[in-house]
Amino acid sequence: MTLRINVNSTRKCAFTLVELLVVIAIIVALAIFAIMGGGRFMEQGRKVKVMDQFRNFEAGMTLFVGDYQKPPIPQSKLPGGWDTIYGDPGGKYTTQFLVSALKGDLTDEEGNYTYGDETFSGKAANPRNETYVIFPYSADKKAGVGDDGRLYDPWGSEIMVGINGFKSTNGVLVPFNNGGSDRRMHTWGLAEYTETKPKEQAYVLWSYGKDKKKGKNAPNVNSIVPFQNSDDVISW
Repeated sequence: MTLRINVNSTRKCAFTLVELLVVIAIIVALAIFAIMGGGRFMEQGRKVKVMDQFRNFEAGMTLFVGDYQKPPIPQSKLPGGWDTIYGDPGGKYTTQFLVSALKGDLTDEEGNYTYGDETFSGKAANPRNETYVIFPYSADKKAGVGDDGRLYDPWGSEIMVGINGFKSTNGVLVPFNNGGSDRRMHTWGLAEYTETKPKEQAYVLWSYGKDKKKGKNAPNVNSIVPFQNSDDVISW
């Protein structure tokens, strides 16, 4: 009996150079798709996280107003019912006073922060020293309160907060007065988009997202631009 060996059988099991290049190209393409998909997933997770920050903040402010019958805004703005903005991109009106007033548990030396050109005490705003919001500490100033006392979104910018300072004894709707003693929320353009803007909410929160720019292609924060297809996150 003659034993025959097929010398071509081993060759058929080997890959050609072209086949190897095709396999490598497929692996690279799959890796790219995985990275892109992972990036989108992570961004969606950050948006969910900032919405959780909004909800916790709103719950705390509701409790604060229930106890003190007034919103946590600087004392000088209360008599005229002036709407108050915290965390503006210019950095003049920070979230420090608001955070200190809502977190409570302050000593006499704590909670004194500059708002604009004035200094206000978080403890004076919250004399009972109640804790209305438990803020996570964030050493990297993302998704929590940094060591500077400011509240940051997951992308590292201050969360912006608008509080309606409307004050009325008879509940009558007064004419729009650029944020003074009227029911309509006034944010000086910071929270206005072509599709939406705050109206009669007691308070609103928003973030300009990953690109830290307002809406879709805004030349500046006061421009009224589309919200749709932007990475911004809003609470109203």
